[in-house]
Amino acid sequence: MKDFSYENIEAATKGFSFEQLIGKGSHGSVYKGKLKGGKLVAVKKPLEGVRTLGDDPKLSNEIDILSSIKNSSVVNLIGVCHGPSGKFLIMDFMPNGSLHDLLHLLPDPPSWPRRAVMAIQIARAILSLHEAKPPIIHRDIKSANILIDRNWNARLADFSLAVRDDSSQSPVSTVPAGTIGYLDPCYTESGQLGPKSDVFSFGVVLLELISSRKVMDMDGDPSSIIAWAVPMIGSRRVAEVCDRRVALPDGMLRPIDRMLSIAVRCVSENVERRPLMGEVVGELQRVVEGIWWPIWGPVRRKITDRVRRCVRAWRRCAKKRVTTTKIACKDHLIDGGNHDCSDDGVSPSRKA
Repeated sequence: MKDFSYENIEAATKGFSFEQLIGKGSHGSVYKGKLKGGKLVAVKKPLEGVRTLGDDPKLSNEIDILSSIKNSSVVNLIGVCHGPSGKFLIMDFMPNGSLHDLLHLLPDPPSWPRRAVMAIQIARAILSLHEAKPPIIHRDIKSANILIDRNWNARLADFSLAVRDDSSQSPVSTVPAGTIGYLDPCYTESGQLGPKSDVFSFGVVLLELISSRKVMDMDGDPSSIIAWAVPMIGSRRVAEVCDRRVALPDGMLRPIDRMLSIAVRCVSENVERRPLMGEVVGELQRVVEGIWWPIWGPVRRKITDRVRRCVRAWRRCAKKRVTTTKIACKDHLIDGGNHDCSDDGVSPSRKA
Protein backbone atom coordinates (compact mmCIF):
# COMPACT_ATOMS: atom_id res chain seq x y z
CA MET A 1 0.00 0.00 0.00
CA LYS A 2 1.46 3.33 -1.09
CA ASP A 3 1.53 6.65 0.77
CA PHE A 4 0.54 9.60 -1.40
CA SER A 5 1.32 13.21 -0.62
CA TYR A 6 -1.62 15.52 -0.08
CA GLU A 7 -0.30 17.87 -2.75
CA ASN A 8 -0.33 15.13 -5.40
CA ILE A 9 -3.86 14.03 -4.51
CA GLU A 10 -5.09 17.60 -4.43
CA ALA A 11 -3.65 18.15 -7.91
CA ALA A 12 -5.08 14.84 -9.17
CA THR A 13 -8.61 15.87 -8.11
CA LYS A 14 -8.23 19.48 -9.28
CA GLY A 15 -8.42 20.71 -5.73
CA PHE A 16 -11.35 18.40 -4.94
CA SER A 17 -13.48 20.38 -7.37
CA PHE A 18 -17.20 19.76 -7.69
CA GLU A 19 -16.78 18.49 -11.26
CA GLN A 20 -14.61 15.66 -9.92
CA LEU A 21 -17.15 14.59 -7.28
CA ILE A 22 -18.58 11.15 -8.10
CA GLY A 23 -20.24 10.17 -4.84
CA LYS A 24 -21.17 11.39 -1.39
CA GLY A 25 -22.38 9.61 1.73
CA SER A 26 -22.50 9.82 5.49
CA HIS A 27 -18.88 8.68 5.79
CA GLY A 28 -17.19 10.83 3.17
CA SER A 29 -17.08 12.08 -0.41
CA VAL A 30 -15.51 10.28 -3.36
CA TYR A 31 -13.65 12.17 -6.09
CA LYS A 32 -12.27 11.10 -9.43
CA GLY A 33 -8.56 11.76 -9.75
CA LYS A 34 -5.81 11.42 -12.32
CA LEU A 35 -2.33 10.70 -11.00
CA LYS A 36 0.91 11.64 -12.69
CA GLY A 37 1.33 9.08 -15.43
CA GLY A 38 -2.36 9.05 -16.29
CA LYS A 39 -3.72 6.43 -13.86
CA LEU A 40 -7.32 7.13 -12.83
CA VAL A 41 -8.18 6.71 -9.16
CA ALA A 42 -11.07 7.25 -6.78
CA VAL A 43 -10.25 9.32 -3.69
CA LYS A 44 -12.41 8.92 -0.60
CA LYS A 45 -12.19 12.02 1.53
CA PRO A 46 -13.61 12.29 5.07
CA LEU A 47 -16.35 14.85 5.52
CA GLU A 48 -15.21 18.25 6.73
CA GLY A 49 -16.04 19.00 10.35
CA VAL A 50 -16.75 15.36 11.24
CA ARG A 51 -13.34 14.58 12.67
CA THR A 52 -12.73 15.60 16.25
CA LEU A 53 -9.58 13.91 17.60
CA GLY A 54 -7.40 11.73 15.41
CA ASP A 55 -8.51 10.12 12.15
CA ASP A 56 -12.07 9.18 11.31
CA PRO A 57 -12.39 5.71 12.90
CA LYS A 58 -14.66 4.46 10.11
CA LEU A 59 -12.17 5.36 7.40
CA SER A 60 -9.33 3.89 9.45
CA ASN A 61 -11.39 0.72 9.82
CA GLU A 62 -11.98 0.64 6.06
CA ILE A 63 -8.26 0.97 5.39
CA ASP A 64 -7.54 -1.86 7.82
CA ILE A 65 -10.16 -4.13 6.23
CA LEU A 66 -9.26 -3.42 2.60
CA SER A 67 -5.53 -3.78 3.17
CA SER A 68 -6.12 -7.31 4.52
CA ILE A 69 -8.28 -8.53 1.61
CA LYS A 70 -6.95 -9.76 -1.71
CA ASN A 71 -9.82 -10.67 -4.00
CA SER A 72 -10.50 -9.67 -7.61
CA SER A 73 -14.17 -9.02 -6.74
CA VAL A 74 -13.31 -6.48 -4.02
CA VAL A 75 -12.39 -2.91 -4.90
CA ASN A 76 -8.61 -2.50 -4.82
CA LEU A 77 -7.03 -0.16 -2.27
CA ILE A 78 -3.97 1.48 -3.87
CA GLY A 79 -2.83 3.60 -0.93
CA VAL A 80 -3.61 6.32 1.57
CA CYS A 81 -3.02 10.03 1.90
CA HIS A 82 -2.73 12.07 5.10
CA GLY A 83 -4.66 15.29 4.56
CA PRO A 84 -5.83 18.17 6.74
CA SER A 85 -9.08 16.35 7.62
CA GLY A 86 -7.52 12.93 8.23
CA LYS A 87 -6.71 9.90 6.09
CA PHE A 88 -7.86 9.70 2.48
CA LEU A 89 -8.35 6.38 0.68
CA ILE A 90 -6.90 6.01 -2.83
CA MET A 91 -8.63 3.22 -4.78
CA ASP A 92 -8.96 1.97 -8.34
CA PHE A 93 -11.43 4.04 -10.33
CA MET A 94 -14.55 2.16 -11.42
CA PRO A 95 -15.62 3.83 -14.70
CA ASN A 96 -19.03 2.15 -15.04
CA GLY A 97 -20.55 3.38 -11.81
CA SER A 98 -22.53 1.23 -9.41
CA LEU A 99 -24.86 -1.72 -9.84
CA HIS A 100 -27.67 0.50 -8.56
CA ASP A 101 -27.14 2.97 -11.40
CA LEU A 102 -26.80 0.16 -13.93
CA LEU A 103 -30.16 -1.32 -12.91
CA HIS A 104 -32.18 1.81 -12.24
CA LEU A 105 -30.72 4.79 -14.09
CA LEU A 106 -28.90 3.70 -17.25
CA PRO A 107 -30.91 3.04 -20.43
CA ASP A 108 -29.23 -0.27 -21.37
CA PRO A 109 -29.85 -2.93 -18.69
CA PRO A 110 -27.37 -5.83 -18.43
CA SER A 111 -28.05 -9.11 -20.21
CA TRP A 112 -29.11 -12.22 -18.30
CA PRO A 113 -25.73 -13.98 -18.62
CA ARG A 114 -24.00 -10.81 -17.39
CA ARG A 115 -26.33 -10.63 -14.38
CA ALA A 116 -25.55 -14.22 -13.47
CA VAL A 117 -21.81 -13.53 -13.68
CA MET A 118 -22.19 -10.41 -11.51
CA ALA A 119 -24.17 -12.42 -8.96
CA ILE A 120 -21.38 -14.95 -8.50
CA GLN A 121 -18.72 -12.21 -8.41
CA ILE A 122 -20.55 -10.47 -5.56
CA ALA A 123 -21.05 -13.79 -3.76
CA ARG A 124 -17.33 -14.62 -4.06
CA ALA A 125 -16.40 -11.21 -2.66
CA ILE A 126 -18.61 -11.79 0.40
CA LEU A 127 -17.25 -15.32 0.79
CA SER A 128 -13.69 -13.96 0.88
CA LEU A 129 -14.74 -11.76 3.81
CA HIS A 130 -16.40 -14.59 5.71
CA GLU A 131 -13.38 -16.88 5.16
CA ALA A 132 -10.94 -14.30 6.55
CA LYS A 133 -9.26 -14.92 9.93
CA PRO A 134 -11.15 -13.63 11.85
CA PRO A 135 -14.25 -13.42 9.63
CA ILE A 136 -15.28 -9.99 8.35
CA ILE A 137 -18.95 -8.95 8.20
CA HIS A 138 -19.63 -6.17 5.70
CA ARG A 139 -22.94 -4.94 7.22
CA ASP A 140 -23.84 -2.71 4.26
CA ILE A 141 -24.14 -4.92 1.19
CA LYS A 142 -26.35 -3.11 -1.33
CA SER A 143 -26.37 -2.34 -5.03
CA ALA A 144 -24.96 1.16 -4.46
CA ASN A 145 -21.88 -0.40 -2.81
CA ILE A 146 -21.23 -2.74 -5.73
CA LEU A 147 -19.12 -0.96 -8.34
CA ILE A 148 -18.59 -1.93 -11.99
CA ASP A 149 -15.08 -1.86 -13.46
CA ARG A 150 -14.15 -1.16 -17.07
CA ASN A 151 -14.65 -4.83 -18.01
CA TRP A 152 -18.16 -4.83 -16.49
CA ASN A 153 -17.13 -6.95 -13.53
CA ALA A 154 -18.81 -6.34 -10.17
CA ARG A 155 -16.66 -5.34 -7.20
CA LEU A 156 -17.74 -4.96 -3.58
CA ALA A 157 -16.87 -1.58 -2.03
CA ASP A 158 -17.42 0.67 1.03
CA PHE A 159 -16.16 -1.17 4.10
CA SER A 160 -16.72 1.69 6.55
CA LEU A 161 -19.28 -0.34 8.54
CA ALA A 162 -17.45 -3.68 8.31
CA VAL A 163 -16.53 -5.43 11.56
CA ARG A 164 -14.29 -8.35 12.41
CA ASP A 165 -16.06 -11.26 14.09
CA ASP A 166 -13.60 -12.12 16.88
CA SER A 167 -16.16 -14.24 18.72
CA SER A 168 -15.83 -17.88 17.71
CA GLN A 169 -19.09 -19.04 19.27
CA SER A 170 -21.73 -16.34 19.85
CA PRO A 171 -22.86 -13.63 17.38
CA VAL A 172 -21.36 -10.14 17.58
CA SER A 173 -23.39 -7.69 19.68
CA THR A 174 -23.43 -4.26 18.09
CA VAL A 175 -25.72 -1.34 17.41
CA PRO A 176 -27.52 -2.15 14.12
CA ALA A 177 -26.23 -0.22 11.12
CA GLY A 178 -26.78 -0.47 7.39
CA THR A 179 -29.39 0.52 4.81
CA ILE A 180 -33.14 0.05 5.17
CA GLY A 181 -34.43 -2.58 2.78
CA TYR A 182 -31.17 -4.52 2.81
CA LEU A 183 -30.86 -4.87 6.59
CA ASP A 184 -31.44 -8.26 8.16
CA PRO A 185 -34.53 -7.91 10.44
CA CYS A 186 -33.08 -10.52 12.80
CA TYR A 187 -30.07 -8.24 13.27
CA THR A 188 -32.05 -5.03 13.73
CA GLU A 189 -34.37 -6.61 16.32
CA SER A 190 -31.72 -8.30 18.44
CA GLY A 191 -28.47 -6.48 17.68
CA GLN A 192 -26.90 -9.91 17.15
CA LEU A 193 -24.71 -9.79 14.05
CA GLY A 194 -23.30 -12.75 12.15
CA PRO A 195 -22.19 -13.77 8.62
CA LYS A 196 -25.78 -14.70 7.75
CA SER A 197 -26.73 -11.04 8.12
CA ASP A 198 -24.61 -10.48 4.99
CA VAL A 199 -26.31 -13.50 3.40
CA PHE A 200 -29.68 -11.81 3.91
CA SER A 201 -28.45 -8.57 2.29
CA PHE A 202 -27.00 -10.53 -0.63
CA GLY A 203 -30.39 -12.21 -1.15
CA VAL A 204 -32.01 -8.77 -1.43
CA VAL A 205 -29.36 -7.69 -3.97
CA LEU A 206 -30.00 -10.87 -5.95
CA LEU A 207 -33.74 -10.11 -6.12
CA GLU A 208 -32.91 -6.56 -7.21
CA LEU A 209 -30.42 -7.81 -9.81
CA ILE A 210 -33.00 -10.08 -11.44
CA SER A 211 -36.04 -7.81 -11.23
CA SER A 212 -34.47 -4.32 -11.48
CA ARG A 213 -37.15 -3.28 -8.97
CA LYS A 214 -36.32 -0.81 -6.22
CA VAL A 215 -35.66 -2.48 -2.90
CA MET A 216 -38.03 -0.06 -1.20
CA ASP A 217 -40.63 1.30 -3.62
CA MET A 218 -43.00 3.68 -1.86
CA ASP A 219 -45.23 3.72 -4.95
CA GLY A 220 -45.43 -0.07 -5.08
CA ASP A 221 -47.75 -2.43 -3.27
CA PRO A 222 -46.13 -3.96 -1.36
CA SER A 223 -43.25 -1.53 -1.00
CA SER A 224 -40.65 -4.16 0.02
CA ILE A 225 -39.01 -6.15 -2.77
CA ILE A 226 -39.06 -9.23 -0.54
CA ALA A 227 -42.79 -9.02 0.13
CA TRP A 228 -43.35 -8.41 -3.61
CA ALA A 229 -41.11 -11.14 -5.04
CA VAL A 230 -41.20 -14.09 -2.62
CA PRO A 231 -44.95 -14.89 -3.05
CA MET A 232 -44.61 -14.85 -6.86
CA ILE A 233 -41.55 -17.07 -6.72
CA GLY A 234 -43.43 -19.48 -4.46
CA SER A 235 -46.28 -19.56 -6.99
CA ARG A 236 -43.82 -20.33 -9.83
CA ARG A 237 -44.49 -16.98 -11.52
CA VAL A 238 -40.82 -16.56 -12.27
CA ALA A 239 -41.25 -14.59 -15.51
CA GLU A 240 -43.22 -11.90 -13.65
CA VAL A 241 -40.28 -11.28 -11.34
CA CYS A 242 -37.77 -10.84 -14.18
CA ASP A 243 -36.78 -7.46 -15.61
CA ARG A 244 -39.18 -7.05 -18.52
CA ARG A 245 -36.83 -4.73 -20.39
CA VAL A 246 -34.66 -7.72 -21.31
CA ALA A 247 -36.11 -10.59 -23.34
CA LEU A 248 -35.89 -14.08 -21.88
CA PRO A 249 -34.12 -16.33 -24.43
CA ASP A 250 -34.84 -20.04 -24.75
CA GLY A 251 -33.43 -22.02 -21.85
CA MET A 252 -32.88 -18.96 -19.65
CA LEU A 253 -35.92 -19.32 -17.42
CA ARG A 254 -34.60 -22.37 -15.57
CA PRO A 255 -31.27 -20.76 -14.50
CA ILE A 256 -33.12 -17.63 -13.37
CA ASP A 257 -35.53 -19.82 -11.40
CA ARG A 258 -32.55 -21.39 -9.62
CA MET A 259 -31.11 -17.96 -8.82
CA LEU A 260 -34.43 -16.82 -7.40
CA SER A 261 -34.63 -19.97 -5.28
CA ILE A 262 -31.23 -19.09 -3.84
CA ALA A 263 -32.43 -15.55 -3.12
CA VAL A 264 -35.53 -16.83 -1.30
CA ARG A 265 -33.40 -19.01 0.96
CA CYS A 266 -31.03 -16.10 1.68
CA VAL A 267 -33.84 -13.76 2.81
CA SER A 268 -35.54 -16.35 5.01
CA GLU A 269 -36.80 -14.96 8.32
CA ASN A 270 -35.31 -18.02 9.98
CA VAL A 271 -31.55 -17.50 10.21
CA GLU A 272 -30.91 -21.25 10.42
CA ARG A 273 -32.53 -21.80 7.03
CA ARG A 274 -30.23 -19.38 5.28
CA PRO A 275 -27.30 -20.95 3.42
CA LEU A 276 -23.68 -20.07 4.07
CA MET A 277 -21.92 -18.06 1.38
CA GLY A 278 -19.82 -21.06 0.37
CA GLU A 279 -22.99 -22.93 -0.53
CA VAL A 280 -24.36 -19.89 -2.38
CA VAL A 281 -21.18 -19.62 -4.47
CA GLY A 282 -21.35 -23.33 -5.34
CA GLU A 283 -24.97 -23.11 -6.48
CA LEU A 284 -24.37 -19.94 -8.50
CA GLN A 285 -21.35 -21.56 -10.14
CA ARG A 286 -23.59 -24.33 -11.44
CA VAL A 287 -26.10 -21.73 -12.64
CA VAL A 288 -23.42 -19.84 -14.57
CA GLU A 289 -22.10 -23.04 -16.12
CA GLY A 290 -25.64 -23.96 -17.14
CA ILE A 291 -26.06 -20.59 -18.85
CA TRP A 292 -22.75 -20.39 -20.69
CA TRP A 293 -22.50 -24.00 -21.85
CA PRO A 294 -25.43 -23.73 -24.32
CA ILE A 295 -24.02 -20.42 -25.56
CA TRP A 296 -20.46 -21.66 -26.04
CA GLY A 297 -21.36 -25.20 -27.07
CA PRO A 298 -21.93 -24.40 -30.79
CA VAL A 299 -18.83 -22.19 -30.85
CA ARG A 300 -16.78 -24.94 -29.22
CA ARG A 301 -18.02 -27.47 -31.79
CA LYS A 302 -17.11 -25.16 -34.68
CA ILE A 303 -13.60 -24.67 -33.30
CA THR A 304 -13.18 -28.42 -32.74
CA ASP A 305 -14.38 -29.23 -36.27
CA ARG A 306 -12.00 -26.69 -37.76
CA VAL A 307 -9.05 -28.12 -35.82
CA ARG A 308 -9.95 -31.63 -36.97
CA ARG A 309 -10.12 -30.50 -40.61
CA CYS A 310 -6.71 -28.85 -40.28
CA VAL A 311 -5.23 -32.02 -38.75
CA ARG A 312 -6.67 -34.21 -41.54
CA ALA A 313 -5.34 -31.86 -44.22
CA TRP A 314 -1.90 -31.86 -42.58
CA ARG A 315 -1.86 -35.66 -42.44
CA ARG A 316 -2.80 -35.93 -46.16
CA CYS A 317 -0.07 -33.47 -47.06
CA ALA A 318 2.52 -35.28 -44.91
CA LYS A 319 1.53 -38.67 -46.39
CA LYS A 320 1.86 -37.29 -49.93
CA ARG A 321 5.38 -35.95 -49.23
CA VAL A 322 6.48 -39.30 -47.75
CA THR A 323 5.09 -41.26 -50.75
CA THR A 324 6.81 -38.95 -53.28
CA THR A 325 10.15 -39.32 -51.53
CA LYS A 326 9.92 -43.12 -51.55
CA ILE A 327 9.12 -43.22 -55.31
CA ALA A 328 11.98 -40.89 -56.18
CA CYS A 329 14.49 -42.88 -54.16
CA LYS A 330 13.36 -46.51 -54.69
CA ASP A 331 16.11 -47.23 -57.24
CA HIS A 332 18.76 -46.23 -54.69
CA LEU A 333 17.47 -48.12 -51.62
CA ILE A 334 20.45 -50.36 -50.85
CA ASP A 335 21.98 -51.79 -47.70
CA GLY A 336 18.61 -52.31 -46.04
CA GLY A 337 17.42 -48.80 -46.81
CA ASN A 338 20.33 -47.02 -45.09
CA HIS A 339 21.47 -45.33 -48.32
CA ASP A 340 21.54 -41.51 -48.52
CA CYS A 341 20.51 -39.99 -51.84
CA SER A 342 22.16 -36.77 -52.91
CA ASP A 343 20.29 -33.97 -54.59
CA ASP A 344 21.11 -35.26 -58.09
CA GLY A 345 19.92 -38.80 -57.29
CA VAL A 346 23.43 -40.30 -57.35
CA SER A 347 24.85 -41.89 -54.23
CA PRO A 348 27.98 -40.37 -52.70
CA SER A 349 29.88 -43.67 -53.08
CA ARG A 350 29.27 -43.79 -56.87
CA LYS A 351 30.33 -40.15 -57.20
CA ALA A 352 33.60 -41.03 -55.56
